[in-house]
Amino acid sequence: MQDLNRLREWTGVVNNIANGYKKSQILFTALKAGIFDLLETERAGAGVAEALGWSERGVVMLLDGLVAMDLLEKRGDIYKNTPLATATLAKDGCAYQGDILSHNLGSWDDWAALEERVRTGTGVPSGERRTGQALRNFILGMSNIARLSAREVLQAVDLSGYRHMLDLAGGPATYPIAFMEACPGLRATLFDRPEVVEIAREQVAAAGLEGRFGYITGDCLADDIGSGYDLAFVSNLIHSFSDEENASLVKKVYGALEPGGVIIIKDFIVENDRSGPAFSLIFALHMLVHTRGGNTYSFNEVGNWTDSAGFGPGDAMALTPQTRLWIARKG
Repeated sequence: MQDLNRLREWTGVVNNIANGYKKSQILFTALKAGIFDLLETERAGAGVAEALGWSERGVVMLLDGLVAMDLLEKRGDIYKNTPLATATLAKDGCAYQGDILSHNLGSWDDWAALEERVRTGTGVPSGERRTGQALRNFILGMSNIARLSAREVLQAVDLSGYRHMLDLAGGPATYPIAFMEACPGLRATLFDRPEVVEIAREQVAAAGLEGRFGYITGDCLADDIGSGYDLAFVSNLIHSFSDEENASLVKKVYGALEPGGVIIIKDFIVENDRSGPAFSLIFALHMLVHTRGGNTYSFNEVGNWTDSAGFGPGDAMALTPQTRLWIARKG
């Protein structure tokens, strides 16, 4: 018979997983309401309810739930953001994540179809449906993530010698903005769909880098991506496509690079036996839900694409437990 303490531990693990949606909804509700912006200044629960025009009873329950999640501090009936919430959930926070969280909230109904996606082995390409605010949430959400990630790339890879970078399907241009600020001799061309490029232009203008940026619009699988680059940066793109589509895309990048040029693929690359990382294995299901053929890919699979395209042997590098780089040079 199993030890009672072990059984209690196991049942706790399973029930914590099963109840994870409750914490998500507490967070999403507070974020949409603007509670973290209100609580940059401490307030009583009644004051928060009055500011929102909501039920005091419901708001106090919500605030106490946020206290339980270590997102708010409570003293008597006074609430205030924790440092974590100030940094990541208040709009002026130095690591604001509100856009990507809003994008994740938009996935709620799609994930409800997981059983059907697993049964059929394919999903619906949600990226083709994004317009308006949903598109802005997604693109600016990528910027929320990339601000920290770009600093990690710069710490891991010396980009100082490159002259012309292709940011392929580069979204909000966060990576080339950071790279160009660190490397004064670098200029960039961003390739993405027209509606995405308009958002990127806003970000580039805000950074004051318009004179060093170019843009090409189109579909990266079907259209010309330009040429004359000595660096191609492909961030969080391969998981959206099938193995065959990625092999074709990497071959296209090879043709766009000058001799000696480098491709840097940044993604949630998994171990060759698909034993981890845990985040990347779960993210593969996110791609099953949202794309026709997307997945997370192993080092061997990514290496096969670069080898087949003509690149020299690639090098793997870990940025975080789930984010890895694959770097290969054109001979």
